[in-house]
Amino acid sequence: MKGLRSFVVAVCLVVLAFAGHAQNLCSTEKVNHDDCMVYVSRRYPVTLPTIQMKPGKKVIVVVKDPLEFETLTLDWTSGTALPGTDQGAALVTAVIPDLKGLFFSNVILPAPPAAAAEFAEPEGHVPAAKDPCSKDSFNPSDCWTKLATLYNDATDHFHKYTARLHLIENITTVYAQLNQVLSPIPKPGFDPNITKADYQYVAPYPASFTHDPWTDYAAWREMVLCELAGPRDDSVDPTKCATSVPFTNVLGDIAMIQGKLPSTTPPSTVTALQPGQEPPAPKQDPGQLFDQKYFDYEVKQATVAITALHHGVAPEDTPEGRELQNYQLEENLLTSRIAALSNTLTNVQKDFVTYYQNILQVKELLPDMQKHWNIYDPAIFQKGNTPVSSHRLLGRQVVYTVNAVNQISTPRASITATTAKVPIATVTVLFADPIFETSAGGIVSFVHNRSFVNQTVTTAQPGTLQVSGDIIISETKTDPEVEPFVAGHWRIGRDFTMPDLRRGAFYGSVWVGLNPYTSLPEYGAGPTLSWRSFMFSAVYNRAHEVELMAPQAVNEILCSPSAVAGATPPPCTPAPPAPVTQTIPINAFAIGISIRLPTTFTAGTGGVSH
Repeated sequence: MKGLRSFVVAVCLVVLAFAGHAQNLCSTEKVNHDDCMVYVSRRYPVTLPTIQMKPGKKVIVVVKDPLEFETLTLDWTSGTALPGTDQGAALVTAVIPDLKGLFFSNVILPAPPAAAAEFAEPEGHVPAAKDPCSKDSFNPSDCWTKLATLYNDATDHFHKYTARLHLIENITTVYAQLNQVLSPIPKPGFDPNITKADYQYVAPYPASFTHDPWTDYAAWREMVLCELAGPRDDSVDPTKCATSVPFTNVLGDIAMIQGKLPSTTPPSTVTALQPGQEPPAPKQDPGQLFDQKYFDYEVKQATVAITALHHGVAPEDTPEGRELQNYQLEENLLTSRIAALSNTLTNVQKDFVTYYQNILQVKELLPDMQKHWNIYDPAIFQKGNTPVSSHRLLGRQVVYTVNAVNQISTPRASITATTAKVPIATVTVLFADPIFETSAGGIVSFVHNRSFVNQTVTTAQPGTLQVSGDIIISETKTDPEVEPFVAGHWRIGRDFTMPDLRRGAFYGSVWVGLNPYTSLPEYGAGPTLSWRSFMFSAVYNRAHEVELMAPQAVNEILCSPSAVAGATPPPCTPAPPAPVTQTIPINAFAIGISIRLPTTFTAGTGGVSH
């Protein structure tokens, strides 16, 4: 027994030596008795299990590798006061199994002066007095030629500007780059040449030349600003725009084409017309991609001329009228395509101008102070002794969320909407430190299980008085005894981390079990070492043992078949009675292994334990 005590003391000293090692990182295995830190990786955030803290201590949340184009916040989600599970009820149940806004102005970039020359007046155009589509000088062949020229020139310019400038491809490229930087976490790639899936940068399609904004935001920023609006005065090297990206100033290209799309007709300057007088013919605008007003005027003139030519017959019933309808159908097709382009470019310009301004502002990493936050026990902020959140028997659980606001999609100079916050990790902290717990398991008791029976000697043992045929008292004993038990544990000191960083703690334990050999209850007490959910106990055992009642003795000869009446031992007729035994309590040593039932704090547990 003395050697066992020395061994237990040595183990305790070793464990305490490891437990004394300060851990700055919050443990998810044990109650944290000192202020500790929770690290969240911004590039691959993972939500941890509930962090349990000693009341009054704090958790420091730190985000590692923050992004230069984001603002991070730690926002309160919920706070709850929770009762702990009733460990007494758990113990009894185990013992008795039957009881169970800011807006930025648009960036307007004027079109190159040379572009206007490309929209010169179509060939074949004649003054209004000799207009081949007019009533006075109607010439079907020449009128069709004029309308076809107006339509074909506009169609050629439409394709020329959208194809020559690769406008749609460039817009798609910029959107792909913006979608990339607006992703909540870096988009992982897979390298087939390595056996482990690791983060590999994958450029967005079709912008294979794009820098990685997650690791080189400065280069990504310069590249996208060049693509959107060309070189800037504040650029580190304005000449790099022409060589580092395949296209520049997409906003300028959009503005140039928008200036050539049909616009609202200005109000007429004619204040009054004489009776029978027609409005003057509109002047063709060579700066327009398609001058729809001028084209419609010519169609109207031709319609009037066709009606007069056929003496009031409906134009659609004449050969010339049906030919004119074909040109009107072609006009409708072209104007639909131009209208679609105009609406698209308007929306794209609005998007790109907003993102340009936002990217222009986000040019450096935000202060580190925005990446560290403290989570406190709600009880320390209560005045007086508020009975709910500060009650010593209640656990206080608070939930906080680390939110990221992408400053490229949401400008810093505006009110941040809740929908703009992207949750990247949740930190749940429980402020509670229960010290009473229960467990259930099996105990190994170093007590002999004895039984006694009358046995006939078949082969006499040398050196004894026994002869074959004698009936003696025989003993059978087995050890150790194994029996189920439940225990209540009172923690001594604080719990700690073992050398493998798992939870450990020392307890003073009392236990009770049912001996399956004697069907009698047993009990005891002693120290317990906990590792994770396992409880290892070295305890005193108040046990029971079966023994012979005096004056009976083991191997005593009860009778002999060769004996005569009146001799000792007597003859075996009649047969001797069975041995008489009694069960007596004894003191013993036992080792127990059980599974800890930790105190949990949840709503509706119906009881508290501290």
